[in-house]
Amino acid sequence: MSNRSKFAFEMHPFAVLFALAATSSAMPTFSSLSRRDTSYTTSAAAQNLCGTPDDSVILDGTPWIVYNMMYNYQQTEGSVCTGFKQLVTGDYDGETKCAWNSTWDITEVDSTSNVPKGYSFVGLTQNLETKISAIDSIPATYHWVRTNQTAYKGNVCFDFMTSDTKGDSTSSSAQELMLWLRYEGGQLPIGYADGVKATIQLYGKSWDMYQGVNEDTGITVTSLVVDEDDQYRGWFAGDIKDWLLALVDQGLFSSNTYVNVGNAGMEPFYGTVDFQNKLGLQINLA
Repeated sequence: MSNRSKFAFEMHPFAVLFALAATSSAMPTFSSLSRRDTSYTTSAAAQNLCGTPDDSVILDGTPWIVYNMMYNYQQTEGSVCTGFKQLVTGDYDGETKCAWNSTWDITEVDSTSNVPKGYSFVGLTQNLETKISAIDSIPATYHWVRTNQTAYKGNVCFDFMTSDTKGDSTSSSAQELMLWLRYEGGQLPIGYADGVKATIQLYGKSWDMYQGVNEDTGITVTSLVVDEDDQYRGWFAGDIKDWLLALVDQGLFSSNTYVNVGNAGMEPFYGTVDFQNKLGLQINLA
């Protein structure tokens, strides 16, 4: 495996995570997302997480945590900031969303250009460690506006972890699942060198499935990636449970497996770029 494919997605150890607690061609129909009427408020103040390599803020009163997980900060020439801005009401569906930013200023260095510097994201804190069969829906809306001053390398994605063991996100029996909405700079998924394992129709697009073992964690990573010409351009809406069920159909696991971790965000490699985001994501139990 080349260095590029080896380092393309050496993901963060999610065990740490919950020890704490541009428009596409067709607009979605929100009534199809099974989102239950929910209005959130939080006492958390707006803040930008820049100083420490592993910093977060739990948004009390919501199902979210904002996290600046810069696990490769020692290989970073520059900075990454993840900021909570405010809760906003969606223009399209009237639901509360988390407004947040991911801002990178990372110098491209040949020796580390294929190394992800960390993960900048909003994660779920509620209704996790639940079997897929006990979940009614996982409605998600993700809107981002990107402004870049230089070329950059990184992605926009959803990242979930499942296991047949409740709460397991660290053993080799756990599965890491990635849904790549957009990617730039030649980023490749783990298992790319082994070729496409399957092609899945999902959310009105055709996704190639790649699979490989993260050499740092021993966890199998399964990534769905759309063709470069069919990437999302700042907007996604869909039921994440549909993704999980598509992988059940592929035989990766059964509907009795547990959803232990769920989040959405960006993985920075290099570049000077700012993402302004609005995320709606929740797990509705059956």
